[in-house]
Amino acid sequence: MRHGGCLVSRTLEKTHRAMSLDWGTVVVVDPLELQRLKDDCARLRVACRWRSVSTWGLLVASVGLAAVACSQLWHATKLYRDLRDGRRSAQRSSRALAAMAHSHERILSATEQTPLFGTKSWGRRFKVTNYIPRSPKYGKFNDGLTATLTRAEPSARIVAVDPALIPYGSWVWIEGLGWYRAEDCGGAIKGFRLDLLVATEKEAMQFGKQERFVIVVPPGPKPASDLTAAGPEALRIAHGGA
Repeated sequence: MRHGGCLVSRTLEKTHRAMSLDWGTVVVVDPLELQRLKDDCARLRVACRWRSVSTWGLLVASVGLAAVACSQLWHATKLYRDLRDGRRSAQRSSRALAAMAHSHERILSATEQTPLFGTKSWGRRFKVTNYIPRSPKYGKFNDGLTATLTRAEPSARIVAVDPALIPYGSWVWIEGLGWYRAEDCGGAIKGFRLDLLVATEKEAMQFGKQERFVIVVPPGPKPASDLTAAGPEALRIAHGGA
């Protein structure tokens, strides 16, 4: 029993010693300082939340601005393409108007060269093709002569016409090509169709089928240009002089 009491007293003594040692390292915190630290932590958490919200807001705004920029870029590209297409269309229209003006000048010039009197010339657009003097395709008509028994010479500037529309011997002015004489016909040359005599099949193929303005001068006096080239005597006779 005595031994047990000594043991208890020793244990209590060790406990007191340990407690005395622990209190030597204790840090005493002021409650006000602790409250201030808690308030600072709360403010930091609020600031972090606001910072996160601001970051997300900036991200959303950046995405929106990027979308607006892409849309503006697309519209600018489309506008540039429209302007380019409009410029090309304007250039094509300008060239077409220039060609029309030039064609109009040629038509007026040809009109001034029509016979001086006593004819009923007329004009309209025709489909124009080319043919050659001789070809096995002509069969029995492959004799080198036209329908008016004129020798088929390309240098003679002969045109095949529909005689029901354009009488043989008529002068025919073709836009861009000049004057021809109606001396031949063809099975496919009906209505507003013309076939020009050329030297080679290659030339005929290259010409293809074109649409040209044509002035038809029925048989009668020659064009004024030919009369002028023939001299004053031809002009005097054309006007009915003796």
